[in-house]
Amino acid sequence: MDLWNPNLLPDADAEAAAALARLRRQRWLLGLVRDDVESTGRRLAGQEVGTGWRSAAQRAYTARLAELSGGLQSAWRALDDALYAVDQDIERVKAAR
Repeated sequence: MDLWNPNLLPDADAEAAAALARLRRQRWLLGLVRDDVESTGRRLAGQEVGTGWRSAAQRAYTARLAELSGGLQSAWRALDDALYAVDQDIERVKAAR
């Protein structure tokens, strides 16, 4: 087997194209999840709790909604950061081509 045969070396363009395809798919999937998290957060924020709620269970429900909303905001920020990182990776692969 001739190790210096150029046909045995991986095709850099094909590898870059495959990497771009993987990154674009990853970006698309992350975007779907981020959008779902955002819409769920909006639905939670839109749930109004009447001012007449006075029982301990009702107050606990309101507190739990606020906690869930905060968690969703944190998840949305993390997903947005991940999207930015994937965008940076896409640009690096494009620049290396």
